[in-house]
Amino acid sequence: MKRKLVPGIVAVVVLAILFTFLFSAQQSADIMAGSSLITDIIQDVAGDKMEICTLIPPGVCPGHYDVKPSDIEALANSKALFIHDYQQNFQNINGAIDAAENPNLVITVLNVTGNWMVPTVQAEAVDKIAEALGEIDPENAAYYQDRAAQRVQAILDYGDQVKQTLEDAGVDGVKVLCAEMQQGFVKWAGFNITATFGRPEELSPADVEQLITEAREAGAALIIDNLQSGSTTLGASMEQDIEAIPVTISNFPGGLENTETWEKTIDKNVDLLLEALNEWAEQYG
Repeated sequence: MKRKLVPGIVAVVVLAILFTFLFSAQQSADIMAGSSLITDIIQDVAGDKMEICTLIPPGVCPGHYDVKPSDIEALANSKALFIHDYQQNFQNINGAIDAAENPNLVITVLNVTGNWMVPTVQAEAVDKIAEALGEIDPENAAYYQDRAAQRVQAILDYGDQVKQTLEDAGVDGVKVLCAEMQQGFVKWAGFNITATFGRPEELSPADVEQLITEAREAGAALIIDNLQSGSTTLGASMEQDIEAIPVTISNFPGGLENTETWEKTIDKNVDLLLEALNEWAEQYG
């Protein structure tokens, strides 16, 4: 006599199968990327030749992310891990590599100096990633190089357009305080950085008072925070002491809403900066 499954049991079984399938699908990729910056480039350059997963979520500090068991399993099933040069000494990265116990994992360290949101730096990163992909997959090396060349040209052209937008908005020479992790991009954008600051939890009251003094004396218009530094309240806390507008921008695609690519992240950052600058002009200009 055949037994019938009651509807509740059927639902549980179906859900279990579905969750197992989805979980398994997330644990396998050709390449794991140390950041969404790397993922964005590989997805474009590799096309449909490889599957890519991001190890560190874009909205958090790369050095402070707590690696999950699912991340370790993904590394265990991956062919390669691409990381930024600064990540090679991070405890979370090395711990995940050790825990994955994948002797065949190819670890590629991308030595690119500067902020990857800057077009010329982004272009250099594209070239190095394409070269590394070709070493992993020689049969498609020419394909990667061709797509990389197209992306590099698009990046530089797009950068020129954005730079013109910033110049037309009168950004050049505007004085700002800036998070250290954003100074490369902010300088490229044309702002005059009067002082930089580290992660908020690393600043003593004396450090904050010094920043306030420097900002007041320089006549800084903006206090530019970095989303991935954790707290975004430093600028707001100083606003009451100086006539400057706080604004938070991102260093990684996907950190802010609707910014899944480098181009969209650039656009969002620029929009936020110009909105803040317009607000400053209305209140204090």
